[in-house]
Amino acid sequence: MIPPRTEIMASLFGAWCLIRFDPRGLNYFNHTVDGFWRSFFAAVIALPLFLTLSIIHTHGVEAGRSISTSIHLLRYALGWIVFPVVMVILARLLGRTGHYASYIIAVNWMAAPQWALVLAASSVGMALGGTAGDLVPMLLLVLLLCYDFFITRLALDIGIGKTVLVVTIGVLLGVVLDALILRLG
Repeated sequence: MIPPRTEIMASLFGAWCLIRFDPRGLNYFNHTVDGFWRSFFAAVIALPLFLTLSIIHTHGVEAGRSISTSIHLLRYALGWIVFPVVMVILARLLGRTGHYASYIIAVNWMAAPQWALVLAASSVGMALGGTAGDLVPMLLLVLLLCYDFFITRLALDIGIGKTVLVVTIGVLLGVVLDALILRLG
């Protein structure tokens, strides 16, 4: 379901606020059932950024062990499906089912600015090369983990320990999906 243009713009603005660690960003999202399902449209918005990054790495940096774009797309799609399903279970275990939809909405809309950051950092890292270029992805990883921590704590309204648990499970899930996809490639 394609959201109305005004909802897309408001949601992207909310994501922009969150990327600046402004908690008011949550106020710009549509926290209804329709808003939950329409937040998955962010996958379409982030897709060109993801594809650009995928093509750069498939035909550039990782040419020696190239993975096809279709395998990258499978990984991308699985991330959009598997994480929300795992979070249903985790939200229930943490007693945060009432916050689940708002959390997924925020995570989904944050994908666009996060993929833009990944693409920019990847480009800078490749341009710098050497040790400085290798440092850029490490710094990006720290920043992305900070965003995950901030959004998880804010949207699920949980303490630090539970936030670390959710973020860690999300990271491990990504690692498992990446490992499975590499086996296919």
